[in-house]
Amino acid sequence: MSAVRFLGDRSAIGAVGQLRRPLQRCHGRVGTRLCVRAAKKEQFASFDDMISGSSTPLLVDFYAKWCGPCQMIVPILSAASKRLGDKVKVVKIDTEKYPRVASKHRVEALPTIILFRNGKVVDRVEGFLDEQTLVARVNYFLGQQTQG
Repeated sequence: MSAVRFLGDRSAIGAVGQLRRPLQRCHGRVGTRLCVRAAKKEQFASFDDMISGSSTPLLVDFYAKWCGPCQMIVPILSAASKRLGDKVKVVKIDTEKYPRVASKHRVEALPTIILFRNGKVVDRVEGFLDEQTLVARVNYFLGQQTQG
């Protein structure tokens, strides 16, 4: 199973939107709150809960289905996730389904990849980038946080 998990998807890679039904069965009414699942199928009441509650840094990919570069980056995220191992959790958020989350994090271009550590943004990339660059950036910022 890939370490990349699409927000609300039951498979390692797929479409968004499957999350509400399982959460309604488990937790009653979801309401307007955003619910997310990380790579290990953990459930969170909100995106903010996931960011602040994660002991592992999160690499969050904000995307849209209609975005060509967003689709091109899917295999790059999978490969980067495998190379990075347990250093980070990769989460994908569909900006069409969750525009408030995208707006809160000032996502103005797609794809936007944000690295969160201890609830704070430590790196942000807008647009397409290759696997080697992505892995190098994550390692740099995680190493910098460890040393500093």
